[in-house]
Parts: sequence; C-alpha cells; structure tokens
Amino acid sequence: MQDKRKTQLQSTPISIPGWDASKAADSFRASARHIHGMAKDVLLRDGHHAEMFFFMPLSGCGHIALWRSNERDLEAEWLRRHIQESYAFGVVHVVETWMRLAPPGDHVLRQVMGGEIKVSELRKEDRKEALMVSAQSHDGWALSWVDEILRDGAGKPLFGACREFDDFRGRFGKVFG
Repeated sequence: MQDKRKTQLQSTPISIPGWDASKAADSFRASARHIHGMAKDVLLRDGHHAEMFFFMPLSGCGHIALWRSNERDLEAEWLRRHIQESYAFGVVHVVETWMRLAPPGDHVLRQVMGGEIKVSELRKEDRKEALMVSAQSHDGWALSWVDEILRDGAGKPLFGACREFDDFRGRFGKVFG
C-alpha cells in the first residue's frame, strides 16, 4: 500500500530563482516566505488550496508533491521517508486546515489534544478555517504560518490574522529527526 501511494503522488520539478547553495539556509528561508505568500494568493484567487509539499535539496532544484488523502499517519510516515530518499535540505507543507484557538486550560482543546475529538468534528463556532504553511529544514529551523480564513456572504475567502509558530509537535513535528 505504501509503495502504491508513493507512485500515485503527482510530482513536479521546481527550481528556486536566486538560490545560493553556499547560503542554503538563507535561501530556503526566503523561499519558504515566498511560498507562504504564493499560497495566500492562490487561495484568494481559487477559493481553495491543494495540499502540497515543496522539497528543496542543497542545489535548489527540488520538486513539489501533491497529497490527495486524509490518511495523516501514512502521510507523516511517507514525508519522513521521502525527505531521506530525496536528500531534502528543507520542506514546506501547504494545507488548508481547521484550528481551535483557545486559552490555556480550555476544556475543548484538552479533548482535542487528548485525541477524544478532531478539530474538524467540532461545532462551527468552536473552530476556524485556516491556511497553514509550515517550513522545516535540516539545520533545525522551523516556522509555521497559520492564516485564519474568513468567508464573505458569497463564500469568497478573505484573510484574518496570521499567527506564527516555531514549536512543532505532533505527527508532523520535527520531520528531520
């Protein structure tokens, strides 16, 4: 099953203009910020965004893989394996998601963190739609941009607050080990 999933993924080669292999960390961080901006543009233009991974090796000539399944454990396992197989220096993950913004100690958040309920299963008033762009690199750098998605009366997306996180936990946390 895992090998079939791997061969079913659509992959497109990419090259980052201005990539400097001697400054791979700086180049990757700049490209991650650029991908975040492009993802926001795509969501505003199309009303949605496909889930995708940008894999960048030290050369700056990488590839994009589209993920089309909700099998998150399989996805996380595949991601870690693919990073090693492709010798990626960094990876950027773009995904639309649901989020729960709550103060520490919130009982609903405790249920979510305890695995009792998924954020997607919460009532509409207890969750928010978001665009998440997460970047991690082999040198330990990690940053996630979480842009709240608001919808007007016609369903057209608008962006609310953007929050940045550098503490990665869970199945997609610290994918470089």
